[in-house]
Amino acid sequence: MKKPLLLSFFGGLALCAATPAFAQTEPPPPATAPPPNSAPITSVGGGGIGIGAIAFLSGLTGGEFVYDQSMFHIEALLGYNHESRPNNMGSDSTFQIGVAGWYHLARGSMADFSLGGSVGLLYTSPLGGNSSTQFAIEPGAEARVFLTSNFALSGRVGIAITTGDNNSSTTISIAGQETAALGFTYFFR
Repeated sequence: MKKPLLLSFFGGLALCAATPAFAQTEPPPPATAPPPNSAPITSVGGGGIGIGAIAFLSGLTGGEFVYDQSMFHIEALLGYNHESRPNNMGSDSTFQIGVAGWYHLARGSMADFSLGGSVGLLYTSPLGGNSSTQFAIEPGAEARVFLTSNFALSGRVGIAITTGDNNSSTTISIAGQETAALGFTYFFR
């Protein structure tokens, strides 16, 4: 006798709680799809080619070419500077080239942290003087912050070892980049 009373109580409660359904007066807005060639902003890495500018810890600077994959990225640096002095006092030419490889140790939605290093060559040829060649080896870490899916700022810390010929001293330093030495890259994704 208690079961039918309890069931009718819960059935009446369910009928009282139900509300009538009304038809929609306007159709729902159409779903917007992203443009076909756009990359999502919520992830970094994953196959892109980029160009920008970078400064190595040893002082090499120049234009940068980046090949970026989801687990690593490779960079190439190329720099050239020619300075002519007034009154026929001569000129200097400086050529800089370097490569770097970075393994992405940690990746976030808009940043990554990598371990790796770089090697570089600095060749200076002063007019009327002896040319010099310096080599740089730089193991370290790099952090990149993606402001958008295709634009990144980067900074490095590590050890810079430089040596060379023509009375160039050998230098070993533990260094990090200050604000003026940060690099940037634009990726074509």
